[in-house]
Amino acid sequence: MSSSPLLKPTEDAKDAEYRGARHASISAGTSRSVTPRPPSPPASEALSIKRRKRLQWLRYSAGACALISCLSAGSILLFSLYTPLFQRHLRYSQMQINMIAIAAELGMYLLVPIFGWVCDNFGPDRLSIVSVFMFVPGYLFAAYCYTNKLPWAAMFFAFFLIGGGTVSMYLTGITTCAKNFTKKRGLALAIPISAFGLSPFWMSQVANAAFTKESEDGDGLIELDIQGVYTFFALYLLGVGLLGSLFLKVYPDPDLDEITLRGETAPLLASSPTAAEHTEYGAAVLSNDPHDIPPVVKRRLLNDDTRNFLSDPTMWWFAAGVFLTAGPGESFINNMGALIKTIQPASSTTTSTGDETAVHVSIIAITSTIARLFSGFLSDYLGPPVEPAPASDETEPENKRFRVSRILLIIIFTALMLIPYLLLSSGYIQTHPQQFYIISSLIGVGYGAVFTLSPTIVSVVWGVENLATNWGIIAMLPAGGASVFGLLFASVYDSEAGRQNSGEHGLGNGLCFGLRCYQRSFAGMAASCMIAIGLWMWAWRGRGGWLARGVSV
Repeated sequence: MSSSPLLKPTEDAKDAEYRGARHASISAGTSRSVTPRPPSPPASEALSIKRRKRLQWLRYSAGACALISCLSAGSILLFSLYTPLFQRHLRYSQMQINMIAIAAELGMYLLVPIFGWVCDNFGPDRLSIVSVFMFVPGYLFAAYCYTNKLPWAAMFFAFFLIGGGTVSMYLTGITTCAKNFTKKRGLALAIPISAFGLSPFWMSQVANAAFTKESEDGDGLIELDIQGVYTFFALYLLGVGLLGSLFLKVYPDPDLDEITLRGETAPLLASSPTAAEHTEYGAAVLSNDPHDIPPVVKRRLLNDDTRNFLSDPTMWWFAAGVFLTAGPGESFINNMGALIKTIQPASSTTTSTGDETAVHVSIIAITSTIARLFSGFLSDYLGPPVEPAPASDETEPENKRFRVSRILLIIIFTALMLIPYLLLSSGYIQTHPQQFYIISSLIGVGYGAVFTLSPTIVSVVWGVENLATNWGIIAMLPAGGASVFGLLFASVYDSEAGRQNSGEHGLGNGLCFGLRCYQRSFAGMAASCMIAIGLWMWAWRGRGGWLARGVSV
């Protein structure tokens, strides 16, 4: 009789005994408790050498394609390059420009739960096809809107599609890596997220090098060719999306048996109903190949995970903190082009500052990429372990290892992001505009680390198997944060611009210069980050928090 590659129990009695042991372990504490293992066949019987090599190659090829997808998904982060031209040629106000940016945020964040559900249930390869149907019409329509100077509402719809394409392609990358490489969860998430953060760097360089033209106003200035850039992105992302539909798949790890696999993907919270379900479904779940789980069983498992996730109060405290930190970061990135003009004298900034904005876009991309990789490394090597408990003879050195909670890490990086908001609201940068690189660097570091550590914490506390859906639910909230703080910046800016442009000596074009154009908005952003730190501390160490429930984050 041929041996099966699936690690399945063969006797009902052993199944019952094993399920009972798992229930006892779960009810006693964390789902990471050491439990009796059913007998495993020799490795030679579980997987042939040829199949093991093939699975390894497939997993690494999927990981490489995931990095390409993430490295190509961040075109929306170039938005600050477009805002001066929207303001100059299309005569959009700062409020209208922020409404277009909000459209992209809504497309990115409100669609995440839907796309996450598609990714978890049907695979990242299917979601890659969805990204094609969002990116291509979005960028082609945006090019048409700019060329024909259509009202801002038309551009609003175009950027909503672009935002949807961004998050769908981004989710395909991080989900593929997270589910194919579960041993080093922090790096498995940090590397594709870092690739996403790096994407605006090379895109901004390509845009400024290959897509420039003489200004339409006939003043001899060189500016960005918006129509050419948008057409290029439509064609390029079409190719990347089709590539992902072929290679972005989840494969079993041949080096993991079924117990290790379930231990790494099951949630840490002992109250999770899914922890028991993982055992109750018996042989249907005891497989190290996700394709072998019946769809009905898989959907029920994922639905139970989602219900448990939504009913956990600590999730809402944590999500509120993400809301309060992501919103200011998104608002800064979207309005950086206008802000760079604002902090300099009016006589020197009535012309395009596209080159300077591109430099700071690159600074944010590079610093956020370094921060994503560094924070992922710290999460794996300093954070509490999330894999099954080691054997007794390995416990001693493990306990002596220096550990830092992932919550402390995210608080430290949020504090770094708080500093530039304080510098802007205090007026320091207004008198030292040449030091704006400090602002863009610190925000890049904080923004990148928060968006790496947040999904990592979600995967540690609530498990990786339903990560796309669970993180997708939390990722809806930054859309609200970006909207609130984007509108806050726009209202303060337009109000002061209206005052400056009134009378005979107005500057015109709806432009605003000076500290009063942004001081109150960045003071609000600083307060927002402080509140987020308090909420994360409460979710961690407050009444009924993770520490009280024995969850090592």
